This record gives sequence, structure tokens and C-alpha cells, in this order.
Amino acid sequence: MSNRTTISFKHTGDIWPIVEGWGRENSFNLKETSPTNRLYQKGIGFLVAPMMLQASCNGEQCTLDAWVRVNVLVRLMALFIISSEMSIESGGFRLVAPRSIARNAINKLLVKLGQPQIP
Repeated sequence: MSNRTTISFKHTGDIWPIVEGWGRENSFNLKETSPTNRLYQKGIGFLVAPMMLQASCNGEQCTLDAWVRVNVLVRLMALFIISSEMSIESGGFRLVAPRSIARNAINKLLVKLGQPQIP
């Protein structure tokens, strides 16, 4: 399993209003912004690992990278069998809850963008 889930697609028009509206609806807070990139985070890592989404769009080519960020304490308690970043695809037994929460939220964004959902 890779560390991040990456979805690339072509989209005509401005995706940022869609992404920003989705972020507000799903409690993903904007952390960094530039003309072609946005980084969103849900959660702070107290009860559930932070869920991250990086959206990039350069012309019609857009990319979404989604992952769950794992802090050192959680990794230590898991004897470092969990990496510092985990993808959000289904399958496996590690970090099931935050990966599922992130996948469900990001699938809502993919529907709004007319893209296939993450299994």
C-alpha cells in the first residue's frame, strides 16, 4: 500500500469553489494555499489521526492526494509498523477509522467533481 492515495483527472473550469465548499461542509480546514495548490486538514490528531487532502490544478490537469498523517506516539505504540503517512483506500487493518472517515469525505468531493469514488 502506498503512503498516499492519488487521483489525477482533467477538469474544465475552476475547481477551487467546489473544493472550498466541500472543505467547509466536511470540516476540512485550509492549511496552505497558492494559485495552483490547496492543502486541507481535518482533525488535529487527539482522538483520530489528522486526515489530509492536497489539491493541485494546473490548467485542466488536476490531482488530489489524500492521506492520514500519523504522529510518532501512535507509531511508537504500534512498534513502528505504521508509517508516518497512510493512504485512504479500503483494505488492511491499520488506522481503519480515520482512513474510512477520510475516504467517505473525499468521495463526496469526487462525486461533485464527476470522478469515480475511491473503493
